[in-house]
Formats: sequence, C-alpha cells, structure tokens
Amino acid sequence: MSLSELIALAGLAVAAIAMLLVTQSKERVAWPTWLVPAVVVVPFAVWTGLTIAEEGLVGFLPMLVGSDWGLQVWFDRLICVTAAFFLLQNRARAAGMKSELWVLAVIFTGGIGLLLMLARTVYLEHKTAR
Repeated sequence: MSLSELIALAGLAVAAIAMLLVTQSKERVAWPTWLVPAVVVVPFAVWTGLTIAEEGLVGFLPMLVGSDWGLQVWFDRLICVTAAFFLLQNRARAAGMKSELWVLAVIFTGGIGLLLMLARTVYLEHKTAR
C-alpha cells in the first residue's frame, strides 16, 4: 500500500470517528466547539500548501479531466461544498458575518474556506450566547 493510500485511509478513519462522536453526543458540549473546524483546517491547509508547492496551482486538473471518475469526484466535491455553504450561510449572516466575502473564500479555497467559515460562525454564536 502506497503512502498516499495510507494517508487517504487515515483521513477516512479520522472523519468517520469524528462524525460518529458528534452523532453520539446527546447534549450541548461545554467546550468551545469552534475549535474543531479550526483545528481540522490547519493540517489540511498545510497539506494543500505543500501540494500546491510541489504540483502547482492547477496540478489537480489532469486528475479531474483524465477520467469519468475524476469528473465524478469533482462534481461530488462541488455539490457538497455548495450544500454546506447553503446550510451555513444563514447561520453566518445571523451571527453578523458578510456571506459575500465568505463565498469568495469558499470558491477559491474549497474546504479550507468552508471550515474557517464554520469556525468563525460557531465562535460568534457562542460569543453572543454568553
């Protein structure tokens, strides 16, 4: 098994465990929940930066247009990010954020911008709830 395959499996395991833990909590947690997306985004952003440095800004294009599966993954990503932004943007506006600025961050950085937007939204919600 290659290093990339091991990293992909580790990412899947971490995501599955995180989702299962979230679904098992029956009460609101007392700790600052905005830290979860803020902490998750750090290694993801570092990995993205290293990949861009090694492969270039559009190094992903051959993977996407090279096969039907590549296009399937690309459209799946676009649909998921769009759905997540759609669900989050009303909360973000209610918390006082300008969604026009965040949509640009999400368009140009994908999951990184979305995680940062989620962290900021949850932070502002907890700040105003106190």
